[in-house]
Amino acid sequence: MKKLIVVFSLFISSIAISHNPFQSPFFHHGMGDNFWRDFDRQFQRLEHEMNRIKHNSNSFSSQSKQYFDKQTNAYIVAIKINGLDKDDLEINAEKNMLIVKGSKSIENNKHNSRSRSSNSFVHSTSIPKDGDIDNISADFKNGVLKVSIPKLDEPKTDRHQIEIN
Repeated sequence: MKKLIVVFSLFISSIAISHNPFQSPFFHHGMGDNFWRDFDRQFQRLEHEMNRIKHNSNSFSSQSKQYFDKQTNAYIVAIKINGLDKDDLEINAEKNMLIVKGSKSIENNKHNSRSRSSNSFVHSTSIPKDGDIDNISADFKNGVLKVSIPKLDEPKTDRHQIEIN
């Protein structure tokens, strides 16, 4: 039955296209060519503005991976962050959770107008029960934030602000 409906739909649509209902006098004289030209110009302006906003915004992206480094006996959380600097990041450890926050605001002053945009993200991951919250270190180089959590036998649940090197 479904195949029959699909075939019938294709048949009807091919008939409609072959007769081209948009060739009727209504679309050429009733609404006029100027209507369609103006509609096209407005759509092109909208598309241009969307592209401009997309390229001028302070957008950024992040990708992360987590692994255990046997050489340093530490859990590693590596986050590749495009579009942010070290000063735009904040890292906290609280109740066996590692929380990385990033935000950036841009203010534009052009002619007589003023605009402000901002983006932010939060990346959280659980700290293993044997992770040493008191000795977590972080390093930010070449757009990669590398957080190192030393491995211990006993968990600690205090909250600590982590400085980025």
